[in-house]
Amino acid sequence: MSRGDRFARSVGWGLAGQAGVAAINLLVIPILVRGFGVEAYGLYLLMQAAAGWVGAVHFGAGAGLVRFASQSHAEGKRGALDDSLRHGALLIVGGAALGAAVLWAAAPALAGKVFTVPGYYQAHGAWMIRAAALGAVFASVTAWAAAAFQGLHLFQWQSAAAVLQGLLLPLGVLGALAIGRGLGAAAASFVAAHALVALFSVFGLRRARLSVPDHGGKLSFAVFGRYSIGFWPVSLAQLVSGQLDRAFVAGLRSMSEFTLYAVPAGLLSRVQALPVTAAAALVPVMGGLAAHEGPETPARLYLRASRTLIGLIAPAYALLFCLMPQFLSLWLGGGFGDVSVWPARLLVATHAIALFSYLPNSVAAGRKDGWWPSAAAWLQALVCLALWPWMVPRWGLLGAALGGLIAQGIATLLFVSFVHARLLALTWLRFARETMIPASAGVVVLLALAWPLRVRVTGWISFFALCAAAGALYTMVFWRLLPADDRRFLRSRLPF
Repeated sequence: MSRGDRFARSVGWGLAGQAGVAAINLLVIPILVRGFGVEAYGLYLLMQAAAGWVGAVHFGAGAGLVRFASQSHAEGKRGALDDSLRHGALLIVGGAALGAAVLWAAAPALAGKVFTVPGYYQAHGAWMIRAAALGAVFASVTAWAAAAFQGLHLFQWQSAAAVLQGLLLPLGVLGALAIGRGLGAAAASFVAAHALVALFSVFGLRRARLSVPDHGGKLSFAVFGRYSIGFWPVSLAQLVSGQLDRAFVAGLRSMSEFTLYAVPAGLLSRVQALPVTAAAALVPVMGGLAAHEGPETPARLYLRASRTLIGLIAPAYALLFCLMPQFLSLWLGGGFGDVSVWPARLLVATHAIALFSYLPNSVAAGRKDGWWPSAAAWLQALVCLALWPWMVPRWGLLGAALGGLIAQGIATLLFVSFVHARLLALTWLRFARETMIPASAGVVVLLALAWPLRVRVTGWISFFALCAAAGALYTMVFWRLLPADDRRFLRSRLPF
C-alpha cells in the first residue's frame, strides 16, 4: 500500500467514526439543554472538562506508543510491542490515576470555592467532579489503546471505540433525564460509559497484538520515556489554551455563561476532528520516510496533505462563521443565538488559524521530536494565561474567545515558519501558491453567495438548502483549481 493510500485510509476511518458521533451530539444536546436547564447542564459540562484535565497527566506516552508500536509492527517484533504497551500503560493509566486521586480529594473545594457553582448545586457539584475523576481513569485506558491502534495502523478499532464512546455518553445522560433521576444519574452514566468503552478497547488491543509476528525485540523504559516526555509539554500547553478558557469562564463568570460558551466550543471541537485525524495519520507516514529521501519528499507529501485538508475544512469554517446566528438559534434557541454568536465566531477564526499547525506538528513529530511543538504550544498557553484574567472579567465570553484567538495567531505563525524553513526547506510563498489558491477562491465564491442570503434563513430547510448550494459552488471552484495529480489521486479513491 502506498503512503498516499495509507494516509487516505487512515483519515477515512477516523472521519467515519467522528461523523456518527457528531450526528448524535447534534440531536441530543438540545434535548439535554432544555431538559436540565442551562445552569444544571453547565455542571455536566464541567464534569466532562474536569475529566479532560485529569487525562492530560499522561507524560506524553501516547506519542511514544504511536511511534514504538508502529516501529515494532514494521519490524515484526512483538516483544518490543509488549514493552511499549507496558510502558505506555504505566505512564498513561498510572498518570491518570494519580491525577484522579488529587481531583477526588479537591472536589469539595473546587465546587465550593474555585468554580461558581450555585449553593443549591454544591453537593451535586462535588459528586460530579469525583465522577469525573473515576471516568477519567477509564478514559485513560481507552486513550492508551487508541494510541496503540494508531501505531499499528488499526484505525478501524480506534474509530469504533470513538463511536462507541460518542454514542454511550450522550445516550446515557439522555436516559438519566428520561427517567427523571437528574444530575446524579447523569454522572453515574458518565462513569459507566467510559468503563464499557475501556473494556471494548482492551479486548480489541488483545487481538491486535497477535497480528504482530513474535520475533522478540526489547524496548527499555528509558528509551520510551525519553522520547515520550518531549511531547508532554505540548499536551499540557494545549490543555491550557484549548480548555482552560472554559475554566476561567466557570470561575470568573457564572455557570449559565459557562454553558453558553462551552456548548459552541464543544461543537467546534467536533469540526476539529478532521484536522486532528489527518495529523494523527500523517505522523507514522512521516516517521517511515527514510532519511536519505531528503526534505523534498516529505515536502511534497506535506503540501498535498495540506492542500486537501485546507480544502475540505475551509467551507465548514466559512459557513459556520457566516451562519452562526441562524445555526445557534435553530439548534439551541434564542439565548444562544443572541449571546454566543460573536464568541463562537471568534472561536471559528481560532480554529481556522490552528488548521495550519496540525500537519506541521506531525512533521515535527515524525521527522524530529516534540520539543519545538512544545515551545510553540507553551508560547500560546502563556499568552492565553496573560490575557484571560484581564479579558474575561471585563468582556465575558467575548474576552475568552478573543484571548485564545490572539494567542493562536502568534504561536502558529512562529511555529509553522520554523517547520517550513528547518524541516521541509519550504518557503511561505511556495506553501501559499501550492496549497491556498483552490480553497481561497472557493471560500470567496461561497461567501459571495451565503453572506447576502443568510437573512433569508428561517428554518432548517432553508439553512441546509443554503449550505448545500454554497458548498456545491465551493466544490466546483475548488475542484477546478486543484492540480491534475490531486484530481487523479482523489478520483481513484472516491466511491463514486
